[in-house]
This record gives sequence, C-alpha cells and structure tokens, in this order.
Amino acid sequence: MKTIAEFEDALKESLETVFGNCEKYKGVLRSLPQHLGVSNTGAIFEASMEMGPNPDVPYPVVHFHVTLAQKVEDEKVPGILSCLNDLNTVISAGAFPCFGCFGYYAPLRQIYMSYRMPVNKDALDEDFANVRYYLGEVSYLLDLFADYILFICDDPESVTMEAYMNYLDSVANLNDLDARLDKLDKTLEELMKNNTTD
Repeated sequence: MKTIAEFEDALKESLETVFGNCEKYKGVLRSLPQHLGVSNTGAIFEASMEMGPNPDVPYPVVHFHVTLAQKVEDEKVPGILSCLNDLNTVISAGAFPCFGCFGYYAPLRQIYMSYRMPVNKDALDEDFANVRYYLGEVSYLLDLFADYILFICDDPESVTMEAYMNYLDSVANLNDLDARLDKLDKTLEELMKNNTTD
C-alpha cells in the first residue's frame, strides 16, 4: 500500500469481509453488522479517515464509530451511564480487554462505541495489519455485549455487569444458539425474581 486512498479501499474490503456489507457515503464507510448476540440484534459500524488532533502535525487517523442503540429514553440515561461505566471497566481493565470505549451521545440519544487509531503514512501495510486485528476483536466484542446494551436500554437496573459476566462464563462452552438463549432466559428470570424479592 502506498496511499491513504489504497488504505481506505482495503478497509472497505475488510469491512465487507467481516460484516458482510459496506457502502461509502460522503467519505464515511458504513457497515451494518447483523445477528449480534443471542438476541440477534444489529448495529451501525462506521469508519472514516480524519486528521489527527494537532493541525501542526498532519497525522491521519482512522476513526471507528459503532452505534448500538438509538432513541434512548431520557429517564433511563442515569442508569445507563452507570452501566456503561461498568462495561468500560470490563473492557479497559477487566476480563475482556479491547480498544475504545462505550458512551452515550445525548443530542442524538444514542449509545455508541468509538475508537481512533493513528495511521503512519510511511508504514501503511503494517498499520493495516493493526486494523484487521482491531476489526476481529471489535466484532467479537460486539457479539458479546450487544445483548447487555439491549438489556440496559430496556431497564438499566435489570442486569448488573457482574450478573452478565456470570452469564457469559456459563455459556462460554455452549456452541448451540438455542442452548444459549435458554440459559439467557433462565438468567433473566432469576434476576427478575431476585429484584422482586429485594
């Protein structure tokens, strides 16, 4: 690879490979990952090339942005923010280390995940290996935590991060989606029963 344009073309190809689709619109690459988590939900995955934060040092950055939920109800935002903080701790210092962070964007009432990766124009092939690695990791992470995002949007008090992590441990060796769904239903029933008795 010799140019940023070639880097972007390769990124588009990789997004198509990982998520099954990718379109470019006004300089932004957009994919729609489907079948995430046991709940079989989707997301909006975007990638765009930007200049770094320092205009005196023109260093390109690839910005990955994933929209996971929209039209979040205002009264649930305080609980959701607390849950997202717990989730960020899990991916920053916990059992599922990854890149980026989860957040809430109030103007559009969206839950998102964002990560910016600097790109060395003199080492595009090497940096693209990092992009491929990131896409594999974020794909896995979205599949793991998409259900948690849906739960906290429905009721931020319904599932603690600890309970969700216990659920992930309990299904780690279950390769059958129906078995995972049954386990998830039982976990949710147990949590609801515990919340009612408290």
